[in-house]
Amino acid sequence: MKTRFRLIFLFGFLLFTIIACKKDENDEGNHVETINQEIYDVMKVVYFWNTHISSSINATSYTSPADLLDDLRYEVYDKWSIVLTEDEFNQYFEEGKMIGHGFLLGLDNNDNIRIAFIYPTTQAYSQGVRRGWIITKINGIPANTSNVFLLLGDAEVGVSNTITFIDGDGSTVNKTLVKEEVNISPVLHYEVLNQGTDRIGYMVFQDFIETANAQLDEVFDSFTFAGINEIIIDLRYNGGGSVDVAEHMAGWLLGKDFANQPFVKYQHNSVMAQYWDTTINLHGNPAGLSLDRIFFIGTDNTASASELMINGVKPYVESILAGSATHGKPVGMYALQTEKMLNYILLPICFKYTNADDEGEFYDGLPATLPADDDLTRDFGNPEETSLKVILDYIETGAVPVKSTKSTGYRTNLIEPDNPVRQFLKAY
Repeated sequence: MKTRFRLIFLFGFLLFTIIACKKDENDEGNHVETINQEIYDVMKVVYFWNTHISSSINATSYTSPADLLDDLRYEVYDKWSIVLTEDEFNQYFEEGKMIGHGFLLGLDNNDNIRIAFIYPTTQAYSQGVRRGWIITKINGIPANTSNVFLLLGDAEVGVSNTITFIDGDGSTVNKTLVKEEVNISPVLHYEVLNQGTDRIGYMVFQDFIETANAQLDEVFDSFTFAGINEIIIDLRYNGGGSVDVAEHMAGWLLGKDFANQPFVKYQHNSVMAQYWDTTINLHGNPAGLSLDRIFFIGTDNTASASELMINGVKPYVESILAGSATHGKPVGMYALQTEKMLNYILLPICFKYTNADDEGEFYDGLPATLPADDDLTRDFGNPEETSLKVILDYIETGAVPVKSTKSTGYRTNLIEPDNPVRQFLKAY
């Protein structure tokens, strides 16, 4: 028997490819049964909550791997374990690509459908579409939360839509946009904000994917050249991804002063602990920042590797979160594939993680120190955007706002299709 491992860390995602002795089980009618039985067998070994898997489940009776996984999840905590096709996995996590118009949709306080963000590499962005624009019609039909994705059509290159927007000036504009293969730009926005004597680096980071490191190097090089003395990392829609990228970012944030110190600790189930429990240390980076505090912006859509980052810096510098409590995913996945899974990749929760001070278990999310709403009416970098403004005010005055029980007028309410990758990929 030969076993080969291909390791790709995608927030704890360890693409763990096992090529084992081949059996004659590839008759068309046996594919689903074979795949399901293999998923069940693998889950019993590596799943973090494997002791909660019922022994009465008949894996071969399910019509699809997704249906089986629905019944294998530990319902008390697990909202994330998924199974994807190789194409779904590879397109986003390895290639950094998607097909669509490249924007995320959300609702404001008046239930207007607004652009929450848009990738700068897209046709829509080049035509001037920006965060905060309102979609009123698609191909002449009024858009609402129930029909917007149906109106936008399939995720296929060449699908054309004429979209009626209300832009940032309140004017009605029509844009004809064609769905395309979008090269994902993980950094949505960055700039240096000047406030009094402070030079504040501000970055909106959306995707912990392998193509991000070069962009992070560019951003942090510009921040160090500008001599920033504060930094704000906006992770409000970032659902996670590669722990390698999180390590790379942490190197820029902490690696100058705390190289080789523990950054994150992984703890697996009792079966796998002796093989996979590990501590990942901070990469040294002599060119990195040397700050006493780091500001983050988060929402309930801030998850996984984003939370790992916010939690991971706390033992070393002050970690200040603005916005609202994060999603609450103090656990991670490995991407697992065996020969019997054919073209499927299983991504189960396999471990929990803590920081250097053993802090974790935040299933209710990381709480915000500076409470603020997500202001969908203003673009990133606008100093009046509510979540950014609360940090700028704190830097200037040191005053912590008191969150009113009544909304200040904005909320994050993303509109997302029923897509298995939606916990990571947020634009369509």
